[in-house]
Parts: sequence; C-alpha cells; structure tokens
Amino acid sequence: MPSIRDGDALQTALGLLPVLAANILPLVGVVWFGWDPETLVTVYALELLVLLPLAGVKALFAGKPPASDRESGVFSVSESDLVDKRGRVTVHDRLPPIYPRNVPFAAAVVVGGVWVGFFVLVPVSEVAAVLDVLGRPEVLLSVVALVVGQVVETAHTYVRSGQYAELSPYAVVEIPARQGFFLACFLFVVIVGGATSVLVAFVVVKVLFEWSGLRAERGGGGRFSGWLSGPDSDTTVDSVDVPVGQPSATVDVDGRSVAAAAIWRAVTTTGPFYVVLAAFVWLGVPAFLGDGTPSPTLWVASGLTGLVLLGLMLAGDIVEAILLNRWTTYHRIGDYLVAHDRLTDEPQWTTPVNELRDAAVVETRPSDRYFGTRTVIVTAGWGDEKTERTLGPVDTPEAFVETFDIPLQSTDCSPLDRRFVGAAVGSVALITVGSVVVAATPLGPSVPWVFLPVYLPFLGVVPMRLWKLAHP
Repeated sequence: MPSIRDGDALQTALGLLPVLAANILPLVGVVWFGWDPETLVTVYALELLVLLPLAGVKALFAGKPPASDRESGVFSVSESDLVDKRGRVTVHDRLPPIYPRNVPFAAAVVVGGVWVGFFVLVPVSEVAAVLDVLGRPEVLLSVVALVVGQVVETAHTYVRSGQYAELSPYAVVEIPARQGFFLACFLFVVIVGGATSVLVAFVVVKVLFEWSGLRAERGGGGRFSGWLSGPDSDTTVDSVDVPVGQPSATVDVDGRSVAAAAIWRAVTTTGPFYVVLAAFVWLGVPAFLGDGTPSPTLWVASGLTGLVLLGLMLAGDIVEAILLNRWTTYHRIGDYLVAHDRLTDEPQWTTPVNELRDAAVVETRPSDRYFGTRTVIVTAGWGDEKTERTLGPVDTPEAFVETFDIPLQSTDCSPLDRRFVGAAVGSVALITVGSVVVAATPLGPSVPWVFLPVYLPFLGVVPMRLWKLAHP
C-alpha cells in the first residue's frame, strides 16, 4: 500500500503533467518543425517582465499583512514605516479594498523590476535581436495576447475567487521576482550554447517553479523549492486596544506640511539615486539592445523610459510619505494618546501620556519652518514596548504639547546658521553651473556628459551635509 508521502508525490507529478506538456511543446517545435528559437526566447522574456508590474498592482489588494522577516528576499522594504499602517480603503464596489500598507511593495516593483529586467534581457540580447523580433507583427500580437491573458487570469483567479485575501503583498511581488532572479543567474551560464539552450533554460525554470508551487501547496519540498514557491503569508496583526470614552481633545496633522516634507525628502534623499537608475536605463537599453550604433529613435525612447521610471519612483516615495501621516488625527481619551487615521478610519496606535518622554523638535524640515508647523519625536512605552514615535507636523504646537502633556520646554526651532545655509545654496548653484558647463560647452573636462547623473549622489552629499550643519 503506498504511503501518504508517496501519494502526495504522485499527486504532484500528475498535477505537473499539463504544465510540462505545455512547456515542452515549444521545444518540440524548435527541434522537429524548425520554429525560430530567438522569437520564442524573446516572447518568454517579455512574459516574465509583464508579470512584474502586474504583481505590483496585485500587491495593492493583498489582504494578509506582510511578514516581519523580509531580509532574505529579492525585494526588501523593511525601512518603510507605512508597512505597519492599519486599515484599508474601498475604491470601487467591484474591486477588493486597497491597503495603504501594501503601497511600498507595489513601489518596490518599479526599482526591483528594472534590475530583474536588465539581468534577464542582457543574456537574451546575446542570443536574439530583441528589437528586430519585436518589430514583427506576430510577435507584437503574441505580447498583447500575453498581457491580456495575464490580466484576465488575475481578474478571474486573483480577484473573483478571493485569492487576494489569502496572500501578503510581500508574497505577491516576491514570487515573480525570485523567478526572474533565478532565471537571470541560470541564463548567464547557458547563453554560450545559443538561443536553443536559452529556450531550454526558460522551460526548465518555468517547470521548476510550477513544481515548487505544487509541492508547497501539499506541504512538501525542501529549502530551495520552498524559496522558489515564495514567502509564507500566514501572518496576523494584533488589534489596537483603544480606551473607552469620547476624546476630550483632537488635533489634526497639517496636510500641507506633510506633502511638502514628503517632496523634500524624496528629492534630497532617494531622488539622486533614482536619477542614477534612470540614467542607467537611458544608457543601458541602447547598449544592450542596439545593434552597433544605436539609432536616435532608440536613444529618445530609452531616455523617455528612464524619465517615466524616475517619475514613478519619486511619486512612489512621495505617496508613501503622504499616506503615512496626511490623515492622522491625535485624540486625547482619558490619560491616553490615540493616533487615528481618517482615511482608513482605523486607530493606529495608543500610549499613555505619562509614558511620553525624551521629546525633541525635529529641526531639519524646511516645511516646518515655512508653514510654522512643528514635528516632535518622543519615546513611548517601556521594556519590549519601547518605541520612538514621530508626532505631527501640527500647526498649533504649543497647544498640542499642552494637550498631551508632552515634556517639551519649547516648540521653537533653533535659528539657522546662515553661513552654512549660504554654503549649501552656493554648492547647489556650483553643481548646476558645472553640469551645464560639462554638458553644453567645450570648456568641460574630457568626460562624457552622459555620466553626469551617475555622479549626482556623490555631488549631492555636499549641500545636504552643509544643510544639516546649519542646524545647531
């Protein structure tokens, strides 16, 4: 009599047969009927790249909270505070609710998708003229069919069947990312064998992932197949214990200051690195996909693609920061401070006001100085519950401090050191003028001006450091 484990193995093998048959068919066509392997390789690569942005959209609706352990994956958004936000928003009755905590995972697909796409397309471009293949009407039709098929499958399987409620956003984006990462590593090894070898690699990896998913569904598989099948989605979040009673005082954050601070942080902190990535796309697409000297059309198309990616990445950071605080209201209920989000209509956290300590005004936000708002950092809780909270920005800081008994002597910002402010502004002007000289005049050094974006993060350190020194 076969054991239960043998029965599971048989069920997995039987479930894999249709997938195996579907993926073996292209190989049979190449070997026996003379199908073009370059075309199939290009279509397979584009199919994988379609899955990444689609995964970003699907992640917005994932109902399970993300696991705290996200360091071992391809995508990591562990630095985003938005992943801890509670609540959801209903956009349309026919769509599942969107969870603000999922936005960082959707945004991570933009940056991660660029790297995965490059590491897949680089070896593919070694064995196939990708642009020539894409110029064929039948290939474009195949790509359109792939996109439509993926969208229909998502609407039917993911949305209508309720699968979104059982997955975390991390699992949704990690599965195609791991597929692309593993495939890229595999392709760099097999490209020496030509287009047919690369096609075999695609088929092997696709079957391997299907096999890993089937084994994971039946609770089997080893460490490697478990990694391929994606992270666990069985996570829960404890509810917030809100004290009973009506608020005796209510203070809203200042939306203008939140938006201005979000834009400032995106432009000055992550923006320079995003410029480098956009420049990498601009320079890399013609280098890898162009045949010999890239055409002006390809240069313009890759430049526009880089600009679109830059805009998406900056917009993602700005939206994350706005969603984190824009709709926050602080309630005083008895002796507790309760942070409530009006957008999701959910309490976010609560703490006794007598546990607030080590309060300090955030000095480095230009938005607070311009709008007259204040942002305060405090320590709350004790022991394992100890955490640092950022309160605000609020437009009535004195009343806010008094209402919630925050131990802060003064809400005034220290005067700026005008010498360092002037030096910071001057350094920005020098970097701008120097960039124009290098790019537009013969006076610049013998360095190609197209590499200027690569130097931006290193040049930007100077004014940002001077700006911080302007705050005593």
